[in-house]
Amino acid sequence: MRSASTTEVRKTLRPGAVGTRRLQRDWGDRLVCVRHRVDPGRCVRFTTVEIVVSSERAMDERRSIPADALVYARVGPSETALRKRLLEANAATYDRELNAWRMQYATAVRLGLGRRMLRRRPAPPRPMKRLGNSNIPAHPRLAITAHKSQNRSETE
Repeated sequence: MRSASTTEVRKTLRPGAVGTRRLQRDWGDRLVCVRHRVDPGRCVRFTTVEIVVSSERAMDERRSIPADALVYARVGPSETALRKRLLEANAATYDRELNAWRMQYATAVRLGLGRRMLRRRPAPPRPMKRLGNSNIPAHPRLAITAHKSQNRSETE
């Protein structure tokens, strides 16, 4: 027996059309369509149904962003032409603390910065802890003491 997928589709009927009422009564809202397929070699007609088996909410990466929403984009220091365009547009400001350009979503799209946009607002950099009177930054996981010459208690 030939499978129904290798046959020709002659008709596709939507739920509620003439010829689908009995199937709609059986399947209810899960019925998507009814297809009549024909096997030309054997002169056999198949009736197939397409139904919804499960449904769940889709996570859409391209959610709609309002045109006036503030977004952040990164531009490298060597990209002078793009930085100049941002300054000339007079719609973007550089946030030195966050090391990113802040602008409206519509401006970012207009300037072609879609791939450079950050998904969420960048966190400001944390200040580094210093060891005693030393200029050496402390490592958060290592107990590094300051150099002997910088310890007041040992020099006194």
